[in-house]
Amino acid sequence: MKFFLVVTFLLIQSKSFGLSFEQAIKNIQEHEVVKGLEHLSDSLNSESRMKSSWGDPMLKVAAKNFPIDTLKNDQTPMTGVEFGFSQKIAMSNKYGNIRDSIENLARSTKFDAKDKVQELSRMFWETLINERKVKEELFILNENLAWNGKILSISKKLYVNGKVSQQSLLDIQIRKSEIERQISNKNFELEQISERISYLINDDPKELDRKSIPWSVLSRSGKKRKDYKELSLLGKVKAKDLGVKIAKQNFIPDLTFSVGYTKRANIDNNGDFIGAAITFPIPFSDQKYANRNKEVFEKYAVERKYNNYKRLKVRESNLLQKEISKIEKELSILNTKTIVFATNSRAITSKSYGHGNATYVELLQSELQLQNILLYKVMLEAKKDIEKTNLMYIQGEALNE
Repeated sequence: MKFFLVVTFLLIQSKSFGLSFEQAIKNIQEHEVVKGLEHLSDSLNSESRMKSSWGDPMLKVAAKNFPIDTLKNDQTPMTGVEFGFSQKIAMSNKYGNIRDSIENLARSTKFDAKDKVQELSRMFWETLINERKVKEELFILNENLAWNGKILSISKKLYVNGKVSQQSLLDIQIRKSEIERQISNKNFELEQISERISYLINDDPKELDRKSIPWSVLSRSGKKRKDYKELSLLGKVKAKDLGVKIAKQNFIPDLTFSVGYTKRANIDNNGDFIGAAITFPIPFSDQKYANRNKEVFEKYAVERKYNNYKRLKVRESNLLQKEISKIEKELSILNTKTIVFATNSRAITSKSYGHGNATYVELLQSELQLQNILLYKVMLEAKKDIEKTNLMYIQGEALNE
């Protein structure tokens, strides 16, 4: 009974802590898309063993030259039962290269699976950043709604005293309802974000412990770097290099060696027969030449794709770094100047409005200006962090602790 209570307590405790960020990343590593690529890699490893094999030896049993009328084995000296054995023998290391080529493709696919984990982790980060952004926007809008509520109360008093018109009162109420509409839309956005999180981590988004999100990861200088996409492309290049070698080695034919033993009735006193044969194809058709050209052109295509990716990676990294620096500079100006000025402007205008020295138009303009600046700041912070995750992904940095 005590054991049952302890287990129950531990289960309740583990549930209360929710799903940590690292556990969510482990769930992503078990995502169906990732597991599908891993299974494909395992399949290629099996295919490498299959296609690099010489094939099974062939055993042959044949009844030869039995008379159709009697089917007896002692009527003619050519009648007998032949037992044969044949085996294909490679005259080059082609099959070893076939194994290595497909194993390179298997490793490439395994890297694709790891790259998919990184890509899904990047998407997870982007979704969490957008969730944080929407929550911050909701905070700004709710604060603004409360501020509008106070201004509406002041306006009603001014309206009673005849200091503002009914139109002014209606405009402020319209502005308040507009904020309520924005809040409603943001709440729906949060629901959509929850659906994306659920797909990525295969769990209830409500179970995710947001306090465990390591936001500091986005600000660290990456030391452990491994670009799985580049490694995958490199594996395909190696596989195609071997593919060209294999296509050239195809001109060296495989030999099929066979031996046979024919058991006879020995009516001519010459005993049983034995035989041997070697067979091989002669490469006169266009098939092998066309296959060699095909492998060469495919190798060129994969090499160009690999080289282009390396160049593109450098370009995208530089562009992202410049974009991040630009956003950080803009945020610095917003935080130290623009927001301070806009906050003071709204405070001064609202105080003047309370004394009847400012119009409701000036009041609404100052309020809307501050709100838009604050929302713009939140958007920039989210964009900066998303660009950082993109940069980390491109450079092959780990997206978790």
